[in-house]
Amino acid sequence: MLIVSIVRYILGYINFRAYGGFSDRFLNLCTREGIPLWNIKNIKGNISATTTIPGYLALRGPARKSGMKVLSLERKGLVFFIKKNKVRLGLLIGAIVFVSVTYLLSQFVWSVSIVGNVELEEETVLSAFENHGVHVGAAISSIDNKDIAQEVVREMEELSWAAVNRKGTAVVIEVREKTPAPEKYDNSVPTNLIAGENGLILSIDVLYGNEEVKPGSAVTKGDLLISGVITYADGRETLVHADGYVKALVNRKKTFSPSDLSIHKLVNENSRNKLFVFGLEIPLGLSPDGEFFTSHKSFIENEKTTLPLGIITEYSASFSDEKIEVDDEITNMLTLWNNAFYVKELLDFSIVKNATIAENNAESVTEYYLSVDCEQEIGVLQEIYVKKYGDNT
Repeated sequence: MLIVSIVRYILGYINFRAYGGFSDRFLNLCTREGIPLWNIKNIKGNISATTTIPGYLALRGPARKSGMKVLSLERKGLVFFIKKNKVRLGLLIGAIVFVSVTYLLSQFVWSVSIVGNVELEEETVLSAFENHGVHVGAAISSIDNKDIAQEVVREMEELSWAAVNRKGTAVVIEVREKTPAPEKYDNSVPTNLIAGENGLILSIDVLYGNEEVKPGSAVTKGDLLISGVITYADGRETLVHADGYVKALVNRKKTFSPSDLSIHKLVNENSRNKLFVFGLEIPLGLSPDGEFFTSHKSFIENEKTTLPLGIITEYSASFSDEKIEVDDEITNMLTLWNNAFYVKELLDFSIVKNATIAENNAESVTEYYLSVDCEQEIGVLQEIYVKKYGDNT
C-alpha cells in the first residue's frame, strides 16, 4: 500500500463531487469504462470520490449519460505541487530517486524474529535459518517459505514444525518444538522408593506401595520411603512397583577455594568494527587475530522496529602460558565468579529456602563456605530382588 500511495502522489490525483442525477448509473458507467475510483462515498445520491488526472478527464461521458454534475474539490500530488510552486528540476529528480530507493529497499528483509521457541535458544534457531538464506539483508524473492522451513525441521531434531512468514520487509519465523516422549519403565518389576540423599521430609505423595515416613521426619541416604511390600490382614504379602513423590529439605554445602584458579597474562588484544548494511558487512580495519574470539552486533532500533543498519564489533585476545600472581581482592572475586555456575544450577533445579555464605581467612588464604537449604524430590527407585526356590545364587 505504501508503494501505491507514493505512485499516486507522483502521478497526481483529484478529489471530486458528483451530484444531481442517477448516482448508481454514474458509478456503473465509470466501472464499465475502467475509470479508477477510490475513497468512494455515496450519501443520498451525492458522490464523493478520488480518481487520477486521466480518470477525471474521462468522467465527462458517464456524468452526461447519468445526468450528474462533476465538481473538482481538491487537486493533490507531485504534478500539481510542481506546477504551483515552480519547483526546480533537481527536486523532481530527488523525488524520483527517493521513490526508487524506497522501492529498492522494500525488496530486502529488514528484520527477522522467532516466535514459539521454549527450550531452544533464539540464536540457535536464527543460525539454522541463516544457513538457508533467511537473514537481514536477504532478497525477499530468494526466500522460499515452505522449502526452507522443511529443510530446517529435517536438520534440527528438536523441531516438529516451522514456518517462514513474510510481513512486508519483516520475516517472522514460527517454530514448534517436539514434545519428548515420557520415559518408559517396567512397572511390573517390584521396587522400593528410597532416599537418594539426606534430608527433612516436607511432603509425601504415595502412588503405589506403603508409606514408611511422615512429613517432618529426618532421613539419611538409603532410608526406605515407600515400601513395595504390601502385607494383608491375613499375613499374606505381595510385591508391587512402589512409586510416589517425596519432597525434602536438603542441605547443600560447598567450599570455594582459589587453589584451582589459573590466571594468565594478557599478551595481545585486538578489535575492529564492521558496518552492517542490509546483510552486507563492510570491514573497517584488519581482521583481529588471537586464541579467543568474540563478536557483538548492535543495530539501530526503536521500540517497534529494528533497522538492518548497525555496527559489528569483533574482539580477539591472546594469553601467555605462564601464570601470574594477583592480589587477594582480585583472587577472591575470581573465586566467587568461578563458582557462580554452581549456584545458578541450584536456583534452576530446586527451590532455595535459605542460603548463607561465610568467609574464612586461614594462612593468608580466603575460603568461602556456602550452605543452601533447598526443596527437591529425593526419591530413588530400588529394585526388590526375589530369591526363587532352588536358586543358590
